[in-house]
Formats: sequence, structure tokens, C-alpha cells
Amino acid sequence: MQDSKRKRIIWYVVIFSLLVTGIAWISPLLGGSPDSPGLGLLVWGMAPLLVSLLMRAVTKDWSDVGIHPAIKKNALGYGISLLAYPVTMLLAMLVGNLISVSSLHEFSLGGFLQTALIALPVFFILAIFEEVGWRGYLAPKLASLSINRYLASALVAVVWASWHLPYIRELTWDYTSEGLMTFIPRFYLVSFAFSIVYGEVRDMTGTFWSAVLMHAVGNSFGHPLAAEYIKIAAGKEYLGSISNGLLEVAFMIVLGIALIQWRTRQTRFSQAAA
Repeated sequence: MQDSKRKRIIWYVVIFSLLVTGIAWISPLLGGSPDSPGLGLLVWGMAPLLVSLLMRAVTKDWSDVGIHPAIKKNALGYGISLLAYPVTMLLAMLVGNLISVSSLHEFSLGGFLQTALIALPVFFILAIFEEVGWRGYLAPKLASLSINRYLASALVAVVWASWHLPYIRELTWDYTSEGLMTFIPRFYLVSFAFSIVYGEVRDMTGTFWSAVLMHAVGNSFGHPLAAEYIKIAAGKEYLGSISNGLLEVAFMIVLGIALIQWRTRQTRFSQAAA
């Protein structure tokens, strides 16, 4: 890549990040919150989508959007998108139960699936608002710079997490008295862990739709579990929470590392066979 083009992409990344974060922090001034929706919440929620579309329109660059789902040829990637959250959440719950930090309470598979499937279309639409920005613009721009995958995931995570901060307490799945001084740093770690997997499925499929699916499934399954069925020992939310606990973080990081190593071996094999 030419140095001039590289600098231009870096500036695009910086401008996108500043615009999204700036809009996020201005949005509460317009009114509304997750508990009482209003104009500000709408502007905040749509900021990643709108800023990414604005950037592409201004720069006339639509080459790496990844608009085509291409489901048939990307069955593996979509399968990982579909299962990543359910599997890691299940593992986090199992380990949490074994070490007595979390437990299922009056769980009903039928009731849970009904709630999750009803919520899925709503969360799918909300995920589009986010993922067109995170994995439809920011991630492919960073990937084009050929930087380390973990560094790229960390940079996406910083912007993604910072966008959440104006409404962070209302958006937390778990009812907890944990102070923001300890919760926010862990939230950045959570965003990094998730970004690794999101980034890999996006690269595997070449489209942001795989990330939309993963995001929607994570929210539609995770919210009812956390709200209705999981009990976490007092003061152990940092460990047992399926949305931001360290157990969930650990399993998601393991999945992300496994995907990176597998894809690296596949690339080397393809190059050797060429």
C-alpha cells in the first residue's frame, strides 16, 4: 500500500472514531435513555450506521462494505456467528455453577426460547445500526492497514466501548451495585474479547451480516437469561455475569485465539499449495 493511501485511511479511521464518540456523548443532551426512549437515544443508537454511511458517501469508497451476505459459501462463518454466544455463555454458566458464583433459577427452556425468538428481530435491527459501523466500516479499514489482528480488535473495542459509555449503567444486563471505576475497565476488556471473534467471522465471510447475526443472537439470548433465570452471588458479578464477567471473557478470548490460529494455518496452507 502506498504511504499516501495508508495515511488517508488512518485519517478516515480517526475521523470516524471521533464523530461516533462525539455524537454518542452529545446524544443524552437531546433527551431520552434506554429506560425512557427519546430523540437522543435514537441518534446515539444510529450513530455508527449514519457516520459510516456519511464517511463512505464523502470519500466515494464503498469497496469494502461487505453488503452481500453470501450465506451459502460462508456456512461455517455464519455457524460460528450463530453459536459463539450461546456456547460461551453456556460454558460460563457451567463453570460459574461449579465454583458457586452463579446458578440457574426456575429455568424454562420453552419460556426462554419464546422470549429470545420474539426479541431476535428487534435485536437484529439494532445490531444493523451498530455493525454497519463497527464491522462494516471500522474493522475493514483497519484490516486494510495490515496491522496485527489483536491490535485491530483492540482499536475497534476502544471505539465500540466508548460509544456505550453515555448510557453504560442503563445498558448493563445485570442488576449490580458495582462501581463504574471497576466496571468500565472490565467493559473495555469485554469489548476487546468480543471484537476478536466478531473480527474473525467478519473476515471469514467478507460481510458485516455475520457480525449482525452474532450480535443479535448474543443480545436476544443473553438478556432474558440474565434478567430472568441467572442468579449471581453478591459481589461476584465481575466473574459470573454472562454479559461482562471474566468467565465469559475468557471463553470468548479462547474462541478468538483458536479462530485466528486456524485461519493463519489455512492461509499458510493455501500459500504453500499455490
